[in-house]
Amino acid sequence: MAPALTFTWVVRWLATAGAWAVLCGLGHAHTPPQLQLPLTTLTPPCPTHCICLSQSQVVCNSAALRGVPSALSPSVTQLSLSRADLRVLRSDAFAHLRQLRRLALDACNLTRIRPFAFRGLPRLRELYIQHTPLATVDAFAFAALQNITSIVLTHNRIAQIEGYAFAGTNFIKLISLRNNPVKRILAHAFSGLNDVSQIELPSGIKSIEPQAFAGLEGVGVLELAYMDLPSLLPDTFRGLMRVGRLALRESDLGIIRVGAFDGLQNVDTLEICNNKIDGVEELSLVQNNSVRFFKLTGNHMLDSPESVVLEVDNLVIRGNHLPCECGRDPLANPLALTQDFAEENYCISPLKVRGRSLASAASGGAGCRGDVGGSARARAAAGAGAPRTPRLAEWRLALTAATLALFAS
Repeated sequence: MAPALTFTWVVRWLATAGAWAVLCGLGHAHTPPQLQLPLTTLTPPCPTHCICLSQSQVVCNSAALRGVPSALSPSVTQLSLSRADLRVLRSDAFAHLRQLRRLALDACNLTRIRPFAFRGLPRLRELYIQHTPLATVDAFAFAALQNITSIVLTHNRIAQIEGYAFAGTNFIKLISLRNNPVKRILAHAFSGLNDVSQIELPSGIKSIEPQAFAGLEGVGVLELAYMDLPSLLPDTFRGLMRVGRLALRESDLGIIRVGAFDGLQNVDTLEICNNKIDGVEELSLVQNNSVRFFKLTGNHMLDSPESVVLEVDNLVIRGNHLPCECGRDPLANPLALTQDFAEENYCISPLKVRGRSLASAASGGAGCRGDVGGSARARAAAGAGAPRTPRLAEWRLALTAATLALFAS
């Protein structure tokens, strides 16, 4: 090969090698940065109708949303679906969000919650369902919620809680059902619910079925207030166990039937306070009930109890208004089980002694002068049915009219 050709070939080879080196260097320098990031930092797009405040906080408050978004990141811990058009929650509706800790479903169009709708949420702590048209809490709707702190169901249209609605749900601080038109508590409505600190029930309850609280164990406070019951039925509290405080207050309890408190076990404090009670067939708290402290205060009883058996450790009977039966020793009342019973309780009838202590009315005998004996309800019935005695002025008027008629004739 001629020297000139050899020199030319070497120059071309060097130029080509240099060009490849420059190109490779430039390609490495301008590699897109996202290709160098680890795949774990990739963020999924935020679902339609949602605002992702972060990877863990998502707000989907849109009326156009008609279901639980399936494209949410599994790392979401706080989710709001308020004002969404969620009419029915199917079973396992949130199972793809196992890290969820707080869930709000306020002001959505929710009408039905299928059984086990919240199953698969082991870290859920707070659940809010408020201001919705939800009318019934179906059986097992809130079942199998482990480790939850609060279930707030206020300001809905809940009229009925079916049996086992909360079965298998444990260690809750609060279940609130306030401001709902609940009229009837069905049997076993709270069965399988254990170790709840407080249950808040709405006012206006008109019926509590026997064993309505059966299977409810370890409740700290159960308060039943502002009810309108025709009667407290037998076995109303049967199966209710390990209660810190059970309070029946500010209600019309109607007639307390025989066996109303049978089967109630291990109660620290039972309070019956500030109620209207038409009658008491039996008020029995035997040792099997294991009630430590019983308070009967501020009640208005139209009839004296027929039978009272109170085998409790501590007893307070104070501020109650009872019939003062004419000529009867107030200490003969079945409720006279405390030392100051006659001084600390008052007369509801007859009218002349209303508001006076039982002891004062008995010592004065004022209730016996011209008053019908018996209970307030009996006297009311007697007054309604008795013939009306003409007054003296009416006799004089009749006599004058007869005289004028005689002279006119």
